[in-house]
Amino acid sequence: MVTQRIPTSEPTIRVGIILPEDEQTHLDINLLDPTKYQLVAHTRTIELDSTSTITRVEINNDGLLVTGANVDEVFPSKFTIQRKKQTEDQIPKNLIQIHPIVAGRSFHWRKIVTAELPGNIEFNVRNGFLMVIDEVPLEQYLMCVATSEMSAACPTTFIETQTIVARSWFLAKAEQKHSDLGIDVCNDDCCQRYQGAGNLTDHSVEGTKSTYGQVLMYDGEICDARYSKSCGGMTEGFENVWKGESVPYLSSIPDMPAEYKSDDLSLSDENKARDWIMSNPEAYCSPRYVPERQLKKYLGSVDEECSYYRWSLEYSQREITDLINHKLSLNARSILGFIPERRGASARLIELGIRYIDLKNQEGVHHLRSEYEIRQVLHPQFLYSSALVVIPEKVQAGIPGRFKFAGAGWGHGVGMCQIGALGMAQMGHSTNDILTHYYPGSSLNKIYS
Repeated sequence: MVTQRIPTSEPTIRVGIILPEDEQTHLDINLLDPTKYQLVAHTRTIELDSTSTITRVEINNDGLLVTGANVDEVFPSKFTIQRKKQTEDQIPKNLIQIHPIVAGRSFHWRKIVTAELPGNIEFNVRNGFLMVIDEVPLEQYLMCVATSEMSAACPTTFIETQTIVARSWFLAKAEQKHSDLGIDVCNDDCCQRYQGAGNLTDHSVEGTKSTYGQVLMYDGEICDARYSKSCGGMTEGFENVWKGESVPYLSSIPDMPAEYKSDDLSLSDENKARDWIMSNPEAYCSPRYVPERQLKKYLGSVDEECSYYRWSLEYSQREITDLINHKLSLNARSILGFIPERRGASARLIELGIRYIDLKNQEGVHHLRSEYEIRQVLHPQFLYSSALVVIPEKVQAGIPGRFKFAGAGWGHGVGMCQIGALGMAQMGHSTNDILTHYYPGSSLNKIYS
C-alpha cells in the first residue's frame, strides 16, 4: 500500500489516453477552436489562430509529423497542444477531438471511440508507438469519469456518489498501475473510464460540482473505493480478488435493504452459491429495482446492451477446448468438467479446477488460482464475472458435448455496485445512504475547497 499524501488543494493529473500497448502510429485530431491553444515543443511556442487546422499526428522516423491545411512539420518525439488560459471549475467549451481511441482494452466489448478532451494534450513516442496524455485538473477529470462510467441520464444522487467514489479511489493511489509510463491513470476500465467531455450535461456537471473535494475516509486515510458494474446481488470481499488482507470498508454485503443479513447468505458454500446464481433475488442491482428495458439509457456509451444481473454463455466442446488450450497451452484433447474449489462471499469463484484428457488419453486437472485468472481463461477476452455455475450438456462416454455457463453480476463485485447504486438512487436513497451501504464504516470528508 502506497503511503498517502492527502491534498489540501485540487491537483492537476496526467491521464493516459493512448498507450504504447495500443500500438497506434497515427491519429486524427480536430481543434474545435484553435485560437484557444498554442503548440509547445521544447523551447518553441507556436501561437495558433483561426486558420491553424491540425488534422493528423503520426510517427515519422523518431519524430512526430503534424499535418493540416496550413501545417506540415516534423517535431521531436514530444510536443504539447496547450490551452492558452485555464478555466477554474467548468469544463472548457472549446475542446480537442481525438480519434481513434481504444475503449475496453482486453475486454470482450472493446470498441474504438472519439473523445473531446479538455486539458493540455501531450504527444510523444514510446517504444515505437504513439502515447497521448491529457493533463487536466482533477475535478474536470471527475466530471468526465461520472458520465463515462455511466450516463448523464442517471439521477443526481448517483452522479454525486460516483464522483465521490471516483475521487476517493484516485486519491487513495493504492494501485498505481501505470507509474512506469509517467501517468497517474489510464482512460480505461483497468483504472476508471475517461472518455472526455462529450457526454457532459448541465445536470451532470452540477452533480459533480456539488461534491467538490469530498472523499470517503476510514481510520484517517482516503478509502481505496473500488467499484464494478454489477455485483449480482452480493458484493465481494477485497481479499478474495486482490492480494492482501481484508479491508473493513470493502467487506462483502448483500446489495439489498438492511433487513437482509450476510450470515443468511453464506455464498462461499457451493450449494448455496448454485442456488443463488440460478435464482433472481431482489437485490438493488436486479431488474426489480432497475428494469433491464430501462437500463440502456443509464449505462456508459461503450457498455453493451445485455443482461448484467444474470447472464448465460455456451461453448461447444471444441470451442472450450480450443479456448483453454490457447489460454493455458494445455494440449488437452477434451475438457471433462470444472471443479469449484473455492468461492468468495459473493459466490465468485476464487479457485477452479479444470478436468481434461490430454493427447495421451491421460486425465489431469489444471488449477486456476484467482478470480482474475478464471475470467481471463474462460473467455476469448474477459469473462463477465466469476460468479458462475458450469452445466455440462450432451454428455457421451463421460465427455460433454457442450457447456452452459450461468453467471451472476458483471465485474469483480468489490465495493460499490454501480447498477445497485442506481437502483438505490431511483428508490430515493441519499448520496450518503448509498456510500454508507457500500463502504460500511467509512465517513465523508471535505479535504479541499
